[in-house]
Amino acid sequence: MRPRLLSRPALHTTGFYVALFLATGVHLPFWPLWLADWGLSASEIALYTAVGIAVRVVAGLIIPAIADRLDARRWTLAACAAGGAALFLAHLAIDTRPVLLAATIGTGVAFAGITPISEALGLAAARAWNFPYAQARGIGSSGYLAANVVAGLLIGWTGSWVALWWIAACLLAAAVLAVGHPGGGRGRASTLPPRLGEMGRLMVNGTFLLFIGTVAFLQASHAVLYSLATIHWRDLGVSDGDIGLLWAVSVAAEILFMVLVGTAVVERLGPVRTMALSCLAGVLRWGVMMFDPVGAWLWPIQALHCLTFGAGHLGAMAFIARAVPDRYAAAAQGASATMAAGAVMAFGMVVAAWLYPALGGRTYGIGLAFSAIGLGLCVALGRRWRGGEIAV
Repeated sequence: MRPRLLSRPALHTTGFYVALFLATGVHLPFWPLWLADWGLSASEIALYTAVGIAVRVVAGLIIPAIADRLDARRWTLAACAAGGAALFLAHLAIDTRPVLLAATIGTGVAFAGITPISEALGLAAARAWNFPYAQARGIGSSGYLAANVVAGLLIGWTGSWVALWWIAACLLAAAVLAVGHPGGGRGRASTLPPRLGEMGRLMVNGTFLLFIGTVAFLQASHAVLYSLATIHWRDLGVSDGDIGLLWAVSVAAEILFMVLVGTAVVERLGPVRTMALSCLAGVLRWGVMMFDPVGAWLWPIQALHCLTFGAGHLGAMAFIARAVPDRYAAAAQGASATMAAGAVMAFGMVVAAWLYPALGGRTYGIGLAFSAIGLGLCVALGRRWRGGEIAV
């Protein structure tokens, strides 16, 4: 049966990704500027960002597991997106650091539910309605690219206040699209909600734990980039407009990779070797970033995002699709996101905040080390997993 990328379910799934990435495309690179204008120092920004991500360690396990157990992925996703929008709007009234920290924790909880459940629904929709996940996800990432360029220019012209309103509006749009997401109906009709004991056995399975470790380190290798790149580039003399374009280049490369060759690469290499490719690219990318490249050097290094993130993400999604039964999909996505965007990412950001005042750009050595660890775990995973579903 021929894949139907232009079908209504495919367009709905892609539209949800666009709305979500319009929000994260401003939150990730430009929210630190809002925090800086509010009054936080570079080290405080890194620490607050780390706290917001660390809360996902707990919330990222609990919220997707609840969504699976209740068979309510769509409504849980909508609630997280709408709640996140409300929390960002609440920042308008914040005037003390403790309250700002509480709001940061709250938005971290919201994103902890949004990311894994949206990926579980995206994979389920692609299987149920016969369209290529990689292309829908890649086209959806155009929202991130648009946010990088347009919001970067708006922030440069008018100020960081744009970031708050942009994020809130896009999360509200994502909440509306989540309610009727095509991955939450037909794709779930033939399965029963998993029991808590079954989900627990999945979480302690040796093969699954190796996978979680691999994803955690290959994605957490971006910790320094995500928490300090915007501030560091500013210190190196890069303009806010160019900073937006640098983030845009990375996402444009990711989109082209996913849309044009992502599916073929995963089919040719398989999930584990695709993740290994991501780790190898990370060793190169973060090694070069340690030397504070500026000017023309920055653009090809940012383009390596197509491998350090894009290949790693597609490899991880392919592993979950092949190795994890569908009824555990949100819980599995939550576990991988919790470690990648939670524990290990937060650890990397905390260490980066501590080292950055003394080391500057050499702090990217954290990313190089994480990529090397991820590569080693890839090798171990490839020796253990034989390509079938994990027995729970």
